[in-house]
Amino acid sequence: MKKIPKILVLVETSREYARGILSGLAQYSQIHGPWMFVSSLPFYLNASEDQTTSAWIDTLGIDGIILQARFITDRIRQLGVPLITLDANTDFEDIPKIYTNDQGIGRIAADHLMERGFSHYAFCGFDHLVWSKLRGESFKKTVEDAGHHCDIYQQPEQPTPQLWAQDYLVIIEWLNTLPRPLGLMACNDDRGQYILEACKVAGYAIPEEIAVVGADDDQLRCRFAAPPLSSVSLNLEKAGYETAELMDKLLHGQAAHDIVVDPKWVVCRQSTDIIAVDDADVSQALRFIREHGTGVIQVSDVVQALCISRRTLYSKFSKALGRSVHDEIVRVRLERIHTLLTDTKLSISWIAEMMGFAGPDKLYRFFFRETGKTPTEFRKEIQGYKLDS
Repeated sequence: MKKIPKILVLVETSREYARGILSGLAQYSQIHGPWMFVSSLPFYLNASEDQTTSAWIDTLGIDGIILQARFITDRIRQLGVPLITLDANTDFEDIPKIYTNDQGIGRIAADHLMERGFSHYAFCGFDHLVWSKLRGESFKKTVEDAGHHCDIYQQPEQPTPQLWAQDYLVIIEWLNTLPRPLGLMACNDDRGQYILEACKVAGYAIPEEIAVVGADDDQLRCRFAAPPLSSVSLNLEKAGYETAELMDKLLHGQAAHDIVVDPKWVVCRQSTDIIAVDDADVSQALRFIREHGTGVIQVSDVVQALCISRRTLYSKFSKALGRSVHDEIVRVRLERIHTLLTDTKLSISWIAEMMGFAGPDKLYRFFFRETGKTPTEFRKEIQGYKLDS
């Protein structure tokens, strides 16, 4: 009988990051397993992590452990089983790590905000977290390479409940010093929601005065934010699949290596759903396109709504945005289709109807023409792993 590997998983699962990794582990087990995953006891049983770990080790024996660095103990190190940690910034150089491509995350967030025409940019994070600093540096470099200025605020200390509450006032004071309209990246979605709350307290309109994009795309947290938070989506399931693949290799005595979690794209929600332009006609046209983007609209509809000549509108769009009215219509519709494919389980037929297409075949053709892949292929890609061998 084939031996079933017993893998202890000690990760904090209240955020999308760990849940996405776990999803990839499960997928690998379904294809190449079965594996047995054991983890912490439910919170309502009031067991400590040390008690849980000891119980599993003593009762079952464990073949490998996937864990966060704070759970690494001398006893776990002495087991002699393969370990993989979800934390890049640890003192355990001999343990393979899962870490995010923070330079890529900062760059994608900057590109997203620059596409919206902002002239002023800022980043908010934590000074004691290396990944936050890397994301901020990449965001700043991308913005400055494009000829813009970027302000950065990194909370200088490890947050305590008292400091976390007081930081609202510090952030509001910082925001008050910045020019607007402002495109702002938060180091992650927790920080992004915090920024949105600070903006509300300070009376800033989102996204009209300050547009905010987070990172990690924790969907529950992003939707819980008001307004819903745009965020850089990560290829977590793919990284989780590769983590299980690595554990399989380690169990068979093969060499270790690190796993990189790459960004995919920005999932655009209301917090950045705006184009920052000074031209009143272009601004009105953009608002019309956003409001009618779920239907099939033409350039002529925009021209008629503004009571302006086509030539004049084309000239104004080119000057303000560097793209045509038609390009903007396509961009808005494509962005909304992306969101529906990413954030919902609606059928392609239903999405086609919602977006005003005559049928799913019309949606397929539109989407393939613009992206080079079908909606179904895109949705599978969101899962992050390939269902092969």
